[in-house]
Amino acid sequence: MPQHRDISPRDCESCRKVYAALEDHKEAAPEEWLTTEALGQAAGLGVRATQVHSAHLVAHHLVDVDRRTLLPGRSRMASEPVLPGAVAWAQSVVAPDPTCARCLIALASVGWEGQIHTEELAKAANVSPRSVERHRPHLVAADLVQFRKATRTDPVTGFVTKLADRFTLLSTFAARPLEGRAREAVPARAAALVRRVRWLSGVTADERRFAEQALYFCMYNGWPDEPLLAALDATVDRRVYHPNGYVAKLLRKLPLEYIVPARDAYTGTTGRRMVDCPACRTPYSTERPGRPICGPCRDAGATIPAPGQELTRIPVRTA
Repeated sequence: MPQHRDISPRDCESCRKVYAALEDHKEAAPEEWLTTEALGQAAGLGVRATQVHSAHLVAHHLVDVDRRTLLPGRSRMASEPVLPGAVAWAQSVVAPDPTCARCLIALASVGWEGQIHTEELAKAANVSPRSVERHRPHLVAADLVQFRKATRTDPVTGFVTKLADRFTLLSTFAARPLEGRAREAVPARAAALVRRVRWLSGVTADERRFAEQALYFCMYNGWPDEPLLAALDATVDRRVYHPNGYVAKLLRKLPLEYIVPARDAYTGTTGRRMVDCPACRTPYSTERPGRPICGPCRDAGATIPAPGQELTRIPVRTA
């Protein structure tokens, strides 16, 4: 590629192919390491071309130095500007102090959630990295941001590389404890959630019952299903010798209260999640709250029933 360093990756077809292949892999198997050969095959490029264009994406701060992790926010390949919702929310929040407010707005410029290095956050907030490290705990204590460490383990050497921290903007509002019929439905919700935890598929009936009962307290305190599933199903292929102890260990890491994410509070949605269609029982992805009916069932004539009425049943799809 002539004058390669002077060309924006957004104007380079091969760079766009590599970036698109990384996006697809992030959606399909984010925990699996992608080799250069596999990345090249997905992008339709040779090994050398893949290396060159991956390095170009790194140089333009679109991909992290490991050449696999996409950097979010203003580093996106898309030319569309970031939607103003997150920034507008951050500007309206009363932060603990002015520096915290700057850091919060800088995070919101990335999005409602994302991944960012301390140095990059400091540059975006126009403060020093030391100031970011000092004020990050203030934002966490105020229930405005949740940070999670991210690492990558080399499959050959076993070396662990620290990546940019992941973050989620929080609304400061705790979910309300359940009452009435919603509280009575917790055992059924817990049983349905445990059936979705993949590493629990081979446990005994008593161990499955323990997992269900361990979820009751979290659900009574207002925890939704998807964050609990993410906490329990983080290690898909893990072989667990003591399921009861492992379930208790994972749930002990969760705070007592579920702080509603800022995006959910701002938009009135629940964020993208997997739910079971109440008509055909098929799991699908949606951002609508509650238990909405999937598109094919709506097209087939299923409707959400009024209270006390039966749901119109649609034959279960087999494929």
